[in-house]
Amino acid sequence: MWTLLALLGIYAGTSALGTSIRLGWVSTRGWRWVHHALFGLIWLSLGGAAAWGFAFSEPWRWLLFVVTPFLILLPRFRPGSSAHCWTATGGLVVLAGLVVWAAAT
Repeated sequence: MWTLLALLGIYAGTSALGTSIRLGWVSTRGWRWVHHALFGLIWLSLGGAAAWGFAFSEPWRWLLFVVTPFLILLPRFRPGSSAHCWTATGGLVVLAGLVVWAAAT
């Protein structure tokens, strides 16, 4: 379960940063790479959570891959566009639902 929570925290933090950038609350002029590095960290934590889930036969292990299409589609949309933001939000909602379901089982 801790791997799911780590994944959710990294995903939510990256989404919060992206939303803050889009709304103009934060400027990443000198360090724009941080948001992209966090996207890479999401993929690493997704892989870690999947490895943990399959190694210990967690009931949520297959459902974790539902988040993958959102992450695959995300770079296809222009950063800051509505499609980019909605895709990121969709992945976050699916992941949050998965964490709630995993906690309840």
